[in-house]
Amino acid sequence: MKRIALSTTILAVLSLNTYGYDASKAKEFNAFYSHMTQKACADSKLFVKAKDVMKMLREKKPFTILDVRTNGEAAVIALSGENALHIPINVLFKAENLDKLPTDKPIMIVCHSGTRATLAAIGLKRLGFKKVHVVKGGLIALADANNPKNAPMQ
Repeated sequence: MKRIALSTTILAVLSLNTYGYDASKAKEFNAFYSHMTQKACADSKLFVKAKDVMKMLREKKPFTILDVRTNGEAAVIALSGENALHIPINVLFKAENLDKLPTDKPIMIVCHSGTRATLAAIGLKRLGFKKVHVVKGGLIALADANNPKNAPMQ
């Protein structure tokens, strides 16, 4: 009897390893990513140029710029202003932080270079946020775009 129980347990454990991923999550991901053809990606409105964000600031357009960098990074160089919101990516998806995000106006996500912002945008889109964009090139590009021609008027 012990031998049968042991064999059954081993077989169950081994069969779990052969199916080593979550099939329902795979279906979700397939539904989300299956439309991402080369043309769809090229036509994507996910990325926005830094100079366009500066223009939106200058024209006082309603939007939020979400900085997802670490607290340490933001302590060195921080975004300020009524449009700015800093929520590090490692805590972005907590309910209390998601509740801080607007659903009625665009969210421009920024990090150092754009990688974390892209990850954050994908996550937010998966949660149902519609007006999510990534500042292409991140804070580096935003700093480059901040010149007398593009900077917000004071």
